[in-house]
Amino acid sequence: MNWFKWHALNIGLFWRKSFGMLKKKATADVHEIGQGKEEIIRNGSPFGFEVHVADRYYEFWNQDYSSLVKMNLYFIVLLLLGVTFALKSALGITFLYNNHIELGAAVLAIIVTGLFLHEMLARKSEIPVDPEEYATARHWLHYICEKSRRHMPKWLLAITFIGVLIEAIAIIIIIISWFANTTRTVELYFGMGLGVAVAATIAMTVHHAGEALYKEHHRKVMWSAIDHESKDNNDADKPLIIRELKKINPSITFKKNGLIRTYGPVIWAVMMILLLSVFAFFSRANLNMGIIDNRSGVSETQDSEFFSSTPTDLNDSLAVPETTAMKAMEQREINSMYAALLSLLIIFLIINYMGGLSGYKYSFYNDTSEHCYKTVRNFERQLAKKNKKNEGIAEMRKIAEKKANQSFSFYYPLLITAISMEDMRDSLKHALNERGVFRMKSYIGNQ
Repeated sequence: MNWFKWHALNIGLFWRKSFGMLKKKATADVHEIGQGKEEIIRNGSPFGFEVHVADRYYEFWNQDYSSLVKMNLYFIVLLLLGVTFALKSALGITFLYNNHIELGAAVLAIIVTGLFLHEMLARKSEIPVDPEEYATARHWLHYICEKSRRHMPKWLLAITFIGVLIEAIAIIIIIISWFANTTRTVELYFGMGLGVAVAATIAMTVHHAGEALYKEHHRKVMWSAIDHESKDNNDADKPLIIRELKKINPSITFKKNGLIRTYGPVIWAVMMILLLSVFAFFSRANLNMGIIDNRSGVSETQDSEFFSSTPTDLNDSLAVPETTAMKAMEQREINSMYAALLSLLIIFLIINYMGGLSGYKYSFYNDTSEHCYKTVRNFERQLAKKNKKNEGIAEMRKIAEKKANQSFSFYYPLLITAISMEDMRDSLKHALNERGVFRMKSYIGNQ
C-alpha cells in the first residue's frame, strides 16, 4: 500500500499547489500563532501545514525506494497495455493486434499484475541465519575440504534441461513406432509419456552415478588427509579433522563401503545407457531398413511392369544398368541412415556423460555438507539483501527530504504574504524571517 500512499501524497501536494489551495492554509496558520508566541517560530518550530507535510513524508523514512521504482515500471507497462486495448476497442484500430499478439499482451498483463501485487503486498522476510550458525557451517566446509563446492549454476541447469529434452524427443520418436498399429491418440500419448519418463529416469540415474563417484573419490582424499594427520601426531590423539567434524556431525565416517554400494549406481548407469543406446540404434535401424526395403519393392514392381511392356530385345540392355543404379542408391541411403543414427548415438552418449559429470562436480559429500553450504549462502544473501535494503532506505530518505523541502520552499513565501495581507504584527514576520524556510532536517532532529 505504500506505493499508493506515496503517489497520493505527491499528487495531492501538486494539486494543491497548482490550484492555489495553500494560500488559505497559510492564512489559517499565521492566525493560529497567538500573541507572544513568536519566539517558538524564531527557534525553528514549523507551522501547522509544515508539520503535516513532514509527518506524511516521515512515514516513508524507513521504506525501500527500489521497491517503489519497480512498481512504477510495472504500472507503466500495465498502463500502456490498457491504453492500447482501449484504442483497439474504442477506435477499431485492428492493425495494432492480431489474435496471437492480443493473447500475448493479456498474458504479459497478468504476469506484470502479479509482480505488481507481489511488490505491494508481499512481506520481505529475513532468512533466519545467525552469525554463529554461519561460522559453524564455514568451519565444517573448511575441514571437510568442500569450501569451494557449489550447486549447479542456473545456466548449466538450463543446458541440462535442453539435453534431457533432446533425449526425450529422440526416445519418443523411437517409442512411437512401437504403437504404430494402434490409434493415433494411443500412439501419441503413450509415446510421449514413456519417452519423458525414460529420459527423466536416465537423467536422474547418471546424475546420481556422478554424485556417488564424487563421494567415493572425496572419501579417499579425506581418508588420506586423516591418515597423514594421524602419523604426524603419532596416533596420540584423534586427528584434528575428525575431531572438528564430529563436533558438528557425530555420525560422520570415512569407512569404505562394499563394491556394490560404492560403485553400484555407476555400474547401473553405464549398463542402462549402453543397453538403451544399442537397443535404440538397432530398433530404429530395423524400422528404417523396413521402410527402405518396402520402397525398393514398390520400385521393382513398377520396373517389372515397365519391362513387361518393353520389346524383348531391349529388356536385357536396360535391366542391368537400372538395377545397378538402384542398388547403389539404396546402399547410399542405408549408409547415410547408419551414419545419422551413429551421430545421434554419439550425441546421446555425450549428453549423458555431461549429466554424470555435472553430478560429480556439483554434489556434496553428505547432507551435512549441503546443509552447511545452504546456510553459508543464505547468510551471505541475507547480508546482501540487508545492504541493498539499506541503500534503498538511504535513497528513499534523500527523495523524501528533497520533496518535503520543495514543499516548504513553496509554502514559505505564502506565509510571508499572508502575514502582510492580513496586517499581522511585524514581530511574527521578523520571527519567520529569522527562522527562514523550514527544513526536513529540523523535523528529523526533533524525533
